[in-house]
Amino acid sequence: MTQTNDLFALVRLTVVEPVAGGKAVLALNPPMPLRWMLLAAAILVSVVLIYLLPVMAGQADQLPSPLAFAAGQGALNLLVVCLVAFVGRAFGGTGSFDDALWLMAWLQSVTVALLAVQLAVLLVIPVLNLPITLASIVISLWMLVGFICALHEFQSKVLVLVGGVMVFTMTAFLLSILLLFLGIDLSGATDV
Repeated sequence: MTQTNDLFALVRLTVVEPVAGGKAVLALNPPMPLRWMLLAAAILVSVVLIYLLPVMAGQADQLPSPLAFAAGQGALNLLVVCLVAFVGRAFGGTGSFDDALWLMAWLQSVTVALLAVQLAVLLVIPVLNLPITLASIVISLWMLVGFICALHEFQSKVLVLVGGVMVFTMTAFLLSILLLFLGIDLSGATDV
């Protein structure tokens, strides 16, 4: 029971005060395989949760392959880990790839819990879906900024947020150009 209470206390700390929570998560210092396993488990559980309602509603044929979606989520998460680790270091941060991986795995795990709450609310009180979704996005961004500050020992959350938005925008732009160059169309649009 104490370990469960400690886990909930750590989750609460990472949501309420993500810099302190990020430092507490880093202090756990698990072995590298556990970091990868937590990230993979969080991605797989989130894919199952995302597919749960459409499959129950008989709309599974409108969804992409779960394996392809999970692989895409894995690739995006790995990209975020690399950006957090290496861009942060380029701006004078002190964090490592291993610790960035651990923090992003923890962030994804908390996000999965938020997704489960969102799905439960959607089933019980569907009108609250949009506010819960927006709150989940804000909480995830809040935690990400705090974790980056904890990882790289940055002091300004505002500068991290602004820098993160700029890096995200540039990365999305470069990825879209790369995908267009490779002839990959993710828009789903047919001949226009």
